[in-house]
Amino acid sequence: MMVSVLSAELVGESLVQWHSCMISGELQSAKELKSDVEDLVKQMEPDDKMLAYYQLIDFRFQLLRNRHEQGASVDEDSLYDVCVEIDDYLRFMYYYVSGQAEFMHGRYKSAIRTYKIAERLIEKVNDSAEKAEFYQKLGISYYRIDQYTFAFSYMEQALEFFEKHDTYRLNEITCKQVLAAINTELRRYDEAERLYDEILKASVPFPYTYALNLYNMGANRIMLTRFDEAIRYFKEALTYEAFVTSPLALKAEYHLTHLYMRTGQYKGGLEELEAKAKQYHSEEIVAKCFICRGLYLTDDILLIQQGLRKLESEENYFDCQELGEEIANHFKQQNKFETALLFTEYALEMSRKRIILGV
Repeated sequence: MMVSVLSAELVGESLVQWHSCMISGELQSAKELKSDVEDLVKQMEPDDKMLAYYQLIDFRFQLLRNRHEQGASVDEDSLYDVCVEIDDYLRFMYYYVSGQAEFMHGRYKSAIRTYKIAERLIEKVNDSAEKAEFYQKLGISYYRIDQYTFAFSYMEQALEFFEKHDTYRLNEITCKQVLAAINTELRRYDEAERLYDEILKASVPFPYTYALNLYNMGANRIMLTRFDEAIRYFKEALTYEAFVTSPLALKAEYHLTHLYMRTGQYKGGLEELEAKAKQYHSEEIVAKCFICRGLYLTDDILLIQQGLRKLESEENYFDCQELGEEIANHFKQQNKFETALLFTEYALEMSRKRIILGV
């Protein structure tokens, strides 16, 4: 019987819960969680950083339990005195891993709030690679809420380290992927193309990363309205097994379905995509399927608006803006100018919401 492998982020969420019990001095709760956490760590994918976090928390648990069994009251100040350096790093990791958990659940603004607390403790981290990785994750979080100035700044801080060390080639590629995506969304297409060419060549030895670059280039071609090229890139990305089993595969399938509709090549498949989106609890893809159906199949304004409201509730303002512009152009081509104006104004409203940081 195969044991399923758990992601480090998922295990990290449980480690934070266990750590929280110790911070609040709830020894009984910490004891109850210990065996569960140990089982999860045994099933975790290889991740040295998360394993080190687990070992440090376990060390702290032993201190807490020993003091309790010796009849002493729980004194957090004394525990800090036992190993100040370890505890400072533990506090950094607590917020860092909490931020990862928020990011994993798509709560990007909450992830940034938590990461920013960790950033105040970054000087407690002695490893330059670990600092660079932290800046990378913070930059990606800012990118996810369309705060490109902040995202660019943190990515460049990360790259300053990664570009100097061949060991961190994948990290370097990831940073440049985000920078290329930012350039695409800012319509700096020449710079985006330069970066995509560079990282596509660099990622050949890494199948998933290579496929991810193909996916990103497909998204780039949508922005350039070169839809046939976009279709080719998405289809090629989906030929890689490592990519097909990732969450992004569902988005690639959505893009293909959407593009087939936009280019008049649609021959079915929306129902299957909707079913898969519901199976994987992807509210974003469910919402976008509503919009595709209402816009291209049933001419149903209410269904379009329902999909847009779902995207807004998830704060996907960039998608709302892009889809608003697409919907406006669609109705403009049908000479339905009043409806087109309605969605043009909607897209403008969403563009304003994108620039509100809110953290």
